[in-house]
Amino acid sequence: MPKDRTKLYLATIMFLAAAIMGGTGLLNYLVDPLWFFGGDKIAPRNFPWDERTARIAHFVTSKRDYDCYIFGASRVGMLNFRNVAGHNCFLVSFEYASPGELVAYAKYIKQHATREPDLIMVGIEDANFIDNLTPANLAEPVRENRTPHFWQYYFSLDVAKWSLKTISDSAPKARYYGKDLTGKIRADAGTMPILRLKTAPGEKLHMSLKNVPEFANFRTLFPKAHLVAFATPLASARIKQYQLWGLLPVYLKALHATAEHFDEMYDFSIPSRITNNPNLTYDGSHYQPAVYDLIVKALQRHEPSFGIKISGSSLAETEASYQERLKAGRWNEAAAD
Repeated sequence: MPKDRTKLYLATIMFLAAAIMGGTGLLNYLVDPLWFFGGDKIAPRNFPWDERTARIAHFVTSKRDYDCYIFGASRVGMLNFRNVAGHNCFLVSFEYASPGELVAYAKYIKQHATREPDLIMVGIEDANFIDNLTPANLAEPVRENRTPHFWQYYFSLDVAKWSLKTISDSAPKARYYGKDLTGKIRADAGTMPILRLKTAPGEKLHMSLKNVPEFANFRTLFPKAHLVAFATPLASARIKQYQLWGLLPVYLKALHATAEHFDEMYDFSIPSRITNNPNLTYDGSHYQPAVYDLIVKALQRHEPSFGIKISGSSLAETEASYQERLKAGRWNEAAAD
């Protein structure tokens, strides 16, 4: 091949490669699936492709001067952090977050924040006390304690696939985040009146208090902050399942043991008019943002609303409250087997 043709060929290849990289980078910048630039600039929706990385990416590109942090799994993502009056809150939530994983994120934030927080809120889930679930999966920036940069991700074709799926409205979950990164539920999510737990053949759920000590780390990390914990809403049918399987006593003991590590703790997973209403949840686990609006108001008023207060109450009192509400409920026993 003549030298001129070789040069032209190489120049063409380089131009095409640069064009592909540039186009990929521009696409990912506009859709911003990892929230480096505040989220999608094309449509007011942000899908949870990789929340573990996105939360940190959003944090490190902010001023990092929050006086309030909210930690929890994906249920807590439905809580509007902007509704916590008198505070500038940052939300750290992602699917299947374990207590140890949340503590790791809290440590990362502690090291990289520009001020100490005044308020820490932690969502507590039944899954926090189930032993045989998938172990924590830390994002690389947290695991390696490094700062993520957009160029490490946004020239990737894999990330571009997320962007294209976002543009085509191919949502991976029924939940998503709006223009301001607050939690939403898709209109086509549907509802599930009964949530059934699935385990491997021959395997039963095992619940214990072994993860409870992890919550003590929040006090160590944020000694000057007011610490508030709340058990997230859960379909009443799930609580009935726990009762039938003999797990409810362990769950309640775990809640009370957890409460010892916080200034206040409330339980919104107890059966109630909210958790017994299938129209307020699409899967029995993730409740509508309006439900979390009630929770935020209750926490700021220091009252339980549709839940109960764990801190200041005895385990016997909590057990009695559960028994009373379980007796008052209407249950589909077959669906809870």
